[in-house]
Order: sequence, then structure tokens, then C-alpha cells
Amino acid sequence: MACLHDHSCEDHDCSSNWSLYKHIDLPKVSALNEAVPGSAKSVFKPWEHRLNSSEEHLESNEGDPELLVYIPFTSDVKIKSIAIIGGTDGTSPSKMRAFINRDGIDFSDAQNMQAVQEWDLVENLNGKLEFQTR
Repeated sequence: MACLHDHSCEDHDCSSNWSLYKHIDLPKVSALNEAVPGSAKSVFKPWEHRLNSSEEHLESNEGDPELLVYIPFTSDVKIKSIAIIGGTDGTSPSKMRAFINRDGIDFSDAQNMQAVQEWDLVENLNGKLEFQTR
């Protein structure tokens, strides 16, 4: 897989050097409209464990497909790319919007605010596709 740095991750272990997982403040991760309260925390994993699902997934409440996930970090970070691994048969997310440095945002805010970036997502079952940031 081509990385955002000067080599291919197939030839090198990029997990510890390039992963932001260690900077996520997991106890403070939250989501609005998650079907199982607290499940948003379980979907963030170190790169080398990204395909270990063991029933850990994030779903929205039935009948309302939108989720709003708050991901705080323990230090300043620069996100270069994001991997979203979803389900099959149309259960993967199709769109993603990013808002930065926004505490306490709700669905009304997200609808009325300009996102920093928006992505049209495709099914990514093997976790090899990364969505680049600006």
C-alpha cells in the first residue's frame, strides 16, 4: 500500500510511527445517534489490529443513518489520511464530513456549519484504502 511518506507500508511497519491511535483520548470519544451507547470507543484500533472486528462496530440508531463522532486527541495532531472500514451490502458509510476543534457540536450545528473537508466514501472491507486529508 502506498503511504503518505517516502515508502510502501508493505515493506515497512508504519503502525507505530505513523498511527495517531496513541494520541486519541479514548475515554472521551463519544458519538451522537449510536445504537449502542459507548460503542464509538471500540472502533478505534492500532493499525495492526484494524481488521480484528470481533463484533466491535459502530451503528446508528435504526431509521436514522447519521452518526456524529467526537474524537478528542491528547496532543496537537496533523491527520494525513483516514481509513474507514465498513460492512458489506450497503452498510458502510457513504459520506463523511470533518469539523475540527469543535466541542459539543450537535446535528443542527453540523448541518449549518461548513465542514473543513467532505468525502464520498466507498466500501473498504480490507482497510487498505485511505482517504486523504487536505
